[in-house]
Amino acid sequence: MIVSRTPYRISFFGGGTDYPEWYLKNGGSVLSSTINKYCYITAKYSTNLNEIYHRVIWTHIENVYSFKDILHPAVREGIKQLALDEKKGLEIYHSGDLPARTGIGSSSSFCVGLFNTLSTLVERPLNKMELALKAIELEQDILNEQVGSQDQIAASFGGINKIIFNQNGAISVEKINISSETVKLLNNNIALYYTGTRIGRNSSDVTYDMVKNFDSNHSLLTELNSFVDEGISLLKKADITEFGKLLHESWKIKKSLGKEISNDLINEIYETAINNGAYGGKILGAGGAGFIMFIVPESHKKSLSKALNKYAEVSFEFESTGSSIILNSQTL
Repeated sequence: MIVSRTPYRISFFGGGTDYPEWYLKNGGSVLSSTINKYCYITAKYSTNLNEIYHRVIWTHIENVYSFKDILHPAVREGIKQLALDEKKGLEIYHSGDLPARTGIGSSSSFCVGLFNTLSTLVERPLNKMELALKAIELEQDILNEQVGSQDQIAASFGGINKIIFNQNGAISVEKINISSETVKLLNNNIALYYTGTRIGRNSSDVTYDMVKNFDSNHSLLTELNSFVDEGISLLKKADITEFGKLLHESWKIKKSLGKEISNDLINEIYETAINNGAYGGKILGAGGAGFIMFIVPESHKKSLSKALNKYAEVSFEFESTGSSIILNSQTL
């Protein structure tokens, strides 16, 4: 039995410039972090001696005799990518700490965790960049999802990083070296709220307008990209106040990039937070629903929580491990 644990992510600056439709022409970068909320993937070979079949447990329970009949598209196509042996019965189980389709990179964490688990099961383990690139290929090229390339990298590597997307398609990761005291300070001045999941929401629906209008929004995307290095500089100075204000400026630009990114509910929540002491914030992921994050002084957190008492606040800490194998009974 193999069990992987893959973190979800929070992205601060540069979102949008991680889409290949943008960075293959212009280059891009993001400032991203992972948190100690995880996607878990368990895989093992079946011990059923009567017949060989495959079981996949997610929101459905699937029992199939052929890989091609698996309903879960990422599992079905991921197995195909790794060219697994169908003669062995395979059991896969998924569990997550947070709901899917909520802007915390759950789909990419799932794909990264799936490849980590299955490649370890067949004793052909992949390194962190290989895991991320496999997940990007699966989501963008095979499943034809209109998603960016930051979530897969963040989930695989873990930590607070600048992720750089080059015009030639190459991706590099620069770890942001800040003190543990600064990480704790940032953590203490962040509030994360769950606004709910839009029924049928996926990031491709929300980002359609944004990607379609990349050329006409060139100057705005370029400005968002410039915020990455500015944000890193503020973090290194431990200037959380200005970091939050920069996030506010970034959010004003981001929500203008597509009509689905924000809505009346998100705008109301955001305005409430600003009126209760938040320096700035943003909806996570593509937008439209899910998690919303604020940089807010620790002294104002209680009043903000009271003002947003209709929404669940989720506490977390930053993590730096990335996708990892937490159980490998084959080596015990």
